[in-house]
Amino acid sequence: MKPKVSVIIPVYNVEKYLHECLDSVVNQTLREIEIICVNDGSPDGCGKILKEYVAKDKRIKIIDKPNGGYGSACNAGLDKAAGEYVAIVESDDFIAPKMYERLYTLAQEHDVDIVKSCFFENYDTPKYKKVKKIHWNKDFDLPTAPFTIYEHPEFLYFHPSIWSCIYRLNFLKENGIRFVEAGGSGWTDNPFQVQTMCLAKKIFYTNEAFYYWRNLNRSNADDLKDYTVPFKRSDEIHNRLAVQSITDKNLLNCLHRRELTYIKIVLQILKFNEIKTAKPLMAKMYSRMGKKMPSIYFAWIKAQIKKTQKRVLSIRWNRREKSVRLLGRMVYEK
Repeated sequence: MKPKVSVIIPVYNVEKYLHECLDSVVNQTLREIEIICVNDGSPDGCGKILKEYVAKDKRIKIIDKPNGGYGSACNAGLDKAAGEYVAIVESDDFIAPKMYERLYTLAQEHDVDIVKSCFFENYDTPKYKKVKKIHWNKDFDLPTAPFTIYEHPEFLYFHPSIWSCIYRLNFLKENGIRFVEAGGSGWTDNPFQVQTMCLAKKIFYTNEAFYYWRNLNRSNADDLKDYTVPFKRSDEIHNRLAVQSITDKNLLNCLHRRELTYIKIVLQILKFNEIKTAKPLMAKMYSRMGKKMPSIYFAWIKAQIKKTQKRVLSIRWNRREKSVRLLGRMVYEK
């Protein structure tokens, strides 16, 4: 019988978290699923763990391949997927038992290409452990009926969170939607999210949260090792939009808002000897926004000062978080 949902799990060097991840998927209340685990050349004990689970559950399939990065692993899973819908679970995360039962039910009720749900940020650092639900609905009037991205372009400003969705497999195939294949994680979720959202004829959003996204660092800048990655993904996104003749100003404005965040992250990790090569990349991104690039030297110095200040005193005081850290230690949190 055709599975209702194909769950793709790209696996690389996550031995510590893999049991929790697999247990959460195997124990879904929606039983008609297939679980495609892509062992992306993982050097640790992940391969052995996967074989243990295959022996217990016939719904699990393993794809062993040389390391090619997150996008390559997801594409390998898409090639084998046979379900009506497709989902992705990152192998250091886990999900609530009713996630796919609920999302599949919504997909059937509304006949949509994508069902997107809210999610939990699961901070799991040596000094900070907390689970927080994302509250986009506090800042935006989000839809309660099927919509297109042109009606609610703010979704292109939000975190891509491609793993909090299910996608109709035929929709992906008919539009030739694939992941960019780049080394490591490579931010390849960004082009995939933009392309799927822009091409979907009907999307449904639920503010219910089922996915627990594990953050091993409190800052996105700590995860970025190559400052050129955001610019590469931005180029790919805009190239695809050009091919699809997508020029909607509201949509692009929300995307540009996210790209300003890219620049902010880059400035936090940029080294002084990288300023010369980073400048034209930033200038290109600003030019797409119709803006003149501010002095990169001033922006960089300002970012370094802010970074230094955070080591001494960090205050987060907004709708989502109220916290004060002094010398790296949390002294107040609500």
